[in-house]
Amino acid sequence: MIKSLTCDQRAKLPEWAAKWIAIVLSTEPADRPRAEAAIRRMYRDAGLALPKIVWCGSPLGNILTHMVVIGNSHTNSVNQSVGASVKASVRASVGDSVRESMWDIRMNSIYGQYDGPWLASFDYYRTVCGLTKETEPLIGLLELAQSVGWALPYKNICWVSERHSVVQRDTQGRLHCPDGPAMLYPDGWSIYAWHGVLVSREVIHGEYVAQEILGQSNAEVKRVMIERMGLESFFRQLQPEVVHEDIDGYGNPRRLLQIDLPEARNGVLRAVMVQCPSTGREYILGVPSSVQTCQAAVASTFGIKPNEYHPVVET
Repeated sequence: MIKSLTCDQRAKLPEWAAKWIAIVLSTEPADRPRAEAAIRRMYRDAGLALPKIVWCGSPLGNILTHMVVIGNSHTNSVNQSVGASVKASVRASVGDSVRESMWDIRMNSIYGQYDGPWLASFDYYRTVCGLTKETEPLIGLLELAQSVGWALPYKNICWVSERHSVVQRDTQGRLHCPDGPAMLYPDGWSIYAWHGVLVSREVIHGEYVAQEILGQSNAEVKRVMIERMGLESFFRQLQPEVVHEDIDGYGNPRRLLQIDLPEARNGVLRAVMVQCPSTGREYILGVPSSVQTCQAAVASTFGIKPNEYHPVVET
């Protein structure tokens, strides 16, 4: 039992973190001989016959080919057997209420390189702290994580996928790409994301209209769709309620607009429509949902109170 780390052991923590971050993000082709050896070891450790290994181009390929071969039946799954030997620390059992086949299959998967965040600590304890006996059952998983993407173990057959070939992130390390897939696999399967929020291809490429945003049930995706479209375009495409209207100091009309949006503060999204005195062009500016007048709305865009907003010249 380890109660504390030595200074030398602590000094190696950054090295191990960097090692496993590189493993999780690796876009190198799978090391197939190493991965297959790891799979055979896991089956042997679980007391199971060695499986036929089927390679796929992505985790989705694992799922689809599995459904073609086995269908929706899970009677042949050896996930519990493998888990009992080498994945006891990974996850609790999946609830009986989970009925969707694809979800069940995903939860029966071994995540390969994506298991890195928790396997890193066991690799550290094994290699740096000398806990070889205690971590022996995890050798197969450690080897698999360093060589491949997902695996789906069943009796007599194991599906295993290639690593992702592209992965893009923002400065905070979240999946993100503004103009294409944030993650791409060799068979073409892709994942789109905006600052960590998984979205559809249509959202990234702007192939949607404001009405579709209102029909989106996921609040985070809805927020991203509005952000990507732009508040002005969002309001212009819809028929917002006019909460208040007046005339500014230059004789131009102003309107305080509102769209019901349950996810927004106070359940509404508000914007003020103003007109540039020099060009005559109309602009729509997002404002706090609490403002009640056009004057208060415009003042809020400058961070001041309504009675403080008295511009001499507007441009």
